[in-house]
Amino acid sequence: MRKSFVAGIGLAAALVATVALARPPGPDEIGEFYFYFDTAGNVVGEAQLSCDGVLTESGVRTAKYSSGHMICPPPRD
Repeated sequence: MRKSFVAGIGLAAALVATVALARPPGPDEIGEFYFYFDTAGNVVGEAQLSCDGVLTESGVRTAKYSSGHMICPPPRD
């Protein structure tokens, strides 16, 4: 019983790690944005890292995506 419980915990941890690694990419640079699509080509999610460095996400991330960059104004001194 105890061995199967420990094995189950190990399997669950491996599954969680695999799911975390399999997540589609998202914005990691200032001004970058992503749109995520379903198999029919409909937008089902989006994510962006604004020019101010604020990350916003909505919907779901999928393996089908398109990305781009906003034009951010230069910082004022």
